[in-house]
This record gives sequence, C-alpha cells and structure tokens, in this order.
Amino acid sequence: MSDPKDKEFAIASSALEDCRRYIAAHKAQRWDVVKWGVSVNLALALAAATSALADIRFVIFLFSSGVAVASWCLVIHYNKRMTDMRDQAITLVNWFKQNGVDYDAIVGGKTNAYSVGESYDLRELAIFLVILVASPTLIFLSLFFLHRGAP
Repeated sequence: MSDPKDKEFAIASSALEDCRRYIAAHKAQRWDVVKWGVSVNLALALAAATSALADIRFVIFLFSSGVAVASWCLVIHYNKRMTDMRDQAITLVNWFKQNGVDYDAIVGGKTNAYSVGESYDLRELAIFLVILVASPTLIFLSLFFLHRGAP
C-alpha cells in the first residue's frame, strides 16, 4: 500500500463508510426525537384529562405544542446534517468514478439516490410531522370534550 493512489482509495473508502454510519446514526436520532416528543405529549394529554388540572388545560396545550415544535425543529436539524453527509457521499462517489472505479456496477446503478437533497426522506419526514402534530391534538380535543367541572 505504498502507492499514493492506494492510500487515497483507502481514505476515500473510509470516508464513505463514515458518511453511511453518520447518516444511520442521525436517522436513529431523528426517530428518537419523535418518540420522546410524542411520549412527553402523551403524558401531558393524560395530565390534561385529569380533573385536578382542568383549569390549566390550555397552558398544557401550549406547552405540548411547544414540545411538538421543538421536536420538529430537531428533526429538521438532523435531516440537514444527514443531507450534508449525503452531499459528501456524492463527492466521494464522484471521486471513485474519476479514479477508475466502476461504482455504478458495484452498487447496481443507484448512485444518484442522494442527489435529491433534503427531500431524500420526504415521505418519512411527512409521517414524522403528522405524528408530532397529532400528539398535541389530544390535549386540544380535551379542551372541548371534557367538562371543566367534571369529576
């Protein structure tokens, strides 16, 4: 491995693997943010449903909405970081191609998948958004359907 090209190939391969690991880790972090946001909001919904806290349901709803917004901001943050890593992966794949590696043949011609940018996980992001919006909705519904004076 004394040839500089071999060293460059090893470094590029390692960097591409790092990109993949980084993307996988941030996908897990993004899902964890959604899980924790929904868990907090479900706990707040249970608190809002109790008669002892009936007078502050609106405050609980506002707090729950804040949790959902903060969770969504973190999801977008992690998505941006994954997009940056995908862009780096595209650069590395192009380097492989320029240096004689038939990358398309190796991976089955799916090298342009990352080129869609931040919309890469659009379906997954839409599902996360629906989940996060739905979680404070339970408290919102409790404002209308639970009686303030009910035991």
